[in-house]
Amino acid sequence: MISTLTINTALDRLLFIQELHKNSTNRILKTEEVLGGKGTHVSINLSQLGVPNRVFGVTFGEIGERIGEILRRRGNIDVRFLHYPDGNSRTNYALIEQTNECTLITEKGRVIPADICEELLDHIAEGTAPGDFMVLSGDASNTETPFFYNRVMERVAAKGVRVFLDTSSHNLIEGIKAKPFLVKPNADELSQLAGKPIGDTQEILGAMADIAAQGVEVVAVSLGGEGSLVRYRDDTYRVEPLDVDVVNTIGCGDAYLSGMVCGFAQGLPFEDILRLACAVSAATAESEMTVGFDHGRAMALRERVVIRRL
Repeated sequence: MISTLTINTALDRLLFIQELHKNSTNRILKTEEVLGGKGTHVSINLSQLGVPNRVFGVTFGEIGERIGEILRRRGNIDVRFLHYPDGNSRTNYALIEQTNECTLITEKGRVIPADICEELLDHIAEGTAPGDFMVLSGDASNTETPFFYNRVMERVAAKGVRVFLDTSSHNLIEGIKAKPFLVKPNADELSQLAGKPIGDTQEILGAMADIAAQGVEVVAVSLGGEGSLVRYRDDTYRVEPLDVDVVNTIGCGDAYLSGMVCGFAQGLPFEDILRLACAVSAATAESEMTVGFDHGRAMALRERVVIRRL
């Protein structure tokens, strides 16, 4: 079973406008409401891929109830949130222009007290089994317990749970020390890990090798419009970007991660895993929504993915 964790759950309000003008009135053309939070995005993407999964996290108040209900309506997502009636989970706002430019305005979200963190750790440990996959994605700085992802990895390590870690800053730097199965930094995050600016391909490959040497089996570096570089054990692959009509890049990284964990869970050959991840990400870029994609389109794009072993 694949599980995801969303510490800072959210509801996203998408506000579609013609063009953003500062210090002026901007009229809304239409609005949409979707889930925010990287872990819940992965769960929804897995659901669209036909993969049952469970989602852990913490929610508050009426907004939190709505977040749980949206996930439950998917049908193949087992919602394991700890829910508390006081307060509210956060709301984010995405201003999406007709030029496909997108501006995010996000609430910080509530700080999770240490006692709730401990309850969540117990809840995750009880809800996972040997051989499971766990996706830890997004910001985890809103907890009183420092480096909460490391605590999660400590609790599930004895069960042989494979952890896919997609976070940033100190949570990523410390998280690698717990030897997750996969990490997915972008170029800027890779520079943070290396402690110096990373520029050309050789420097990227060197930094990836340093991460792998710490016990990480898969290092996937997203390079935006240049595709991605992925190291799996002793082999490195360049995944070329697909030529698609990009509408909205928000959520593409979560989609890529969804394809990766789905492929591993299904036991696909590694290059097929990369094709699936790239195709789901590209299909997501063609959608105006921040989460979700056209399944048929993703499957068609999968056949066009070009991979080179370096």
